Amino acid sequence: MSSASEPCSAATFRPGHGGRVSRPPLLAPDGPALLARLAGEPGLRDHAVTDGLHTVSYAETTALFAELDHRFAKAGGAPGHPLALECSQSTAGALALLWVLARRRDVVLLPDLGEASKETGIPRFIPSFCAHVVTVAAARARAAAAPMEAIEIAVHDGFVAEPATAGFAGPDLYLRTSGSTGLPKLTRMSHQKWLNNALACVERWGLTADDRLSVPVPIFHSYGFGAAFLPGLLAGTSMDVGSGGNVLRYLEREEAFDPNVAFLTPALCDMFLTVRKTLRPYRLVVTAGDKIKRETMAGFEPRFGPLLNLYGSAEMGAVSAASPTDPAEQRLATAGYPLAGIELEVEETGDALETAAGERAGRLVCRQQNGSAGYLIHDGAWRFEPRGDAEWFGTGDLAKIRADGYVEILGRSGLSVKRDGLLVVFADVEMAVEKAPGIRRAVVVAAGETRRGPRLVAVCLRDPEAEPPPTPDAIRRSCFDLLPRYAVPDEVKIVEALPTLPSGKVDRRAIRDLAAT
Repeated sequence: MSSASEPCSAATFRPGHGGRVSRPPLLAPDGPALLARLAGEPGLRDHAVTDGLHTVSYAETTALFAELDHRFAKAGGAPGHPLALECSQSTAGALALLWVLARRRDVVLLPDLGEASKETGIPRFIPSFCAHVVTVAAARARAAAAPMEAIEIAVHDGFVAEPATAGFAGPDLYLRTSGSTGLPKLTRMSHQKWLNNALACVERWGLTADDRLSVPVPIFHSYGFGAAFLPGLLAGTSMDVGSGGNVLRYLEREEAFDPNVAFLTPALCDMFLTVRKTLRPYRLVVTAGDKIKRETMAGFEPRFGPLLNLYGSAEMGAVSAASPTDPAEQRLATAGYPLAGIELEVEETGDALETAAGERAGRLVCRQQNGSAGYLIHDGAWRFEPRGDAEWFGTGDLAKIRADGYVEILGRSGLSVKRDGLLVVFADVEMAVEKAPGIRRAVVVAAGETRRGPRLVAVCLRDPEAEPPPTPDAIRRSCFDLLPRYAVPDEVKIVEALPTLPSGKVDRRAIRDLAAT
């Protein structure tokens, strides 16, 4: 295909089929129906959300929602304008999210920055079109005697009835996403589309009400919200949201909650291998949000159970995922195959990408009926950039679609450069650098110019227990055995910690600044 906006006959892929197989999207119950079912159905109503400090059963939510309705009305709340939800990883945060879904509120879902805002200098961000702000601060949630004490509802003093949001049917959920311009940018997707997409995750992983989900990944970002929290609700599971990214806290909560399904970041998977000394099998573990090393996957499965790669975005939700029934070699090498209702294709890049027989490689584009309706962008004032369900969405990633229908993500298309006239994909260089002894994680960025082209700098997170400690020269020398000369980093920097975003992903902009010093 020549353009991401062109229609294409490709439909969703299914493993074992070299051709294209259509699979219609799934239809989930809406928020009010789902929460009513959870609160009233025997066998589900006693299931609960917990963080280790507080627990709320689904049966209890009916009365708690009524109390939140009263508070909202007392604050002058009324339908018609979105609210902002500053959500923490807590039972109180989960309860506020459930209320938003049950009451079909338009909502901008944001992290509770709390003290982190002061430490990082990241300013609080409340869009002007939000008439009210619901804040569930992590510190307040920890100190509260009950979850409701941690939920604050207030009028937004900076509210402006923005023309850009007038006429939206809703209810919609907005997530902040990064843009190349650096302008505030929100992706808009309806509650129903999020739920439909989440139901495809339930189907792929075979989630049932008997599962117990550990969700340490943020429920206020697309991975934790769309691929973990919502699927858990649709399946009627009990969920633990209390451990966050701290592996020691995770192990404490694991012993108390006894989950059989977990949603982890690659960093937590690495920590499992480092910290855990005993076997602890799960029915399945899902990982997403950042790249994961093949060595981590290979070491993880024999000790902890099937590790399933998930691929998705804030704009498209969950897109492609492995299944626990997939052969281990497929789980190890791919991001599975597209979920129900998802179409994937690749565009030619003009550069040679290595492929085997029947494979196609290029820039990955996606189309589905349950994707984003477009972006709200603030450029002096808020404006809306719509997108239709029939349009192809450029994911910004390079990928292979294999002959058997499985998808292999090669790296970000923007995270590659030409050196000596040849394409260098940063993910390939990072993989080689991470094979050096004593390196836990590597991030490659372009900073400056050399005679070969853009100057490559590998910023490496060292293993603090490595002996002898790695050196930049030793790491760079090891790359000559694994990479062509034009792809070897020009410089290696070793750091004690990598800067991260609130989502947990590495902050490449901050790393570029670090590489330039």
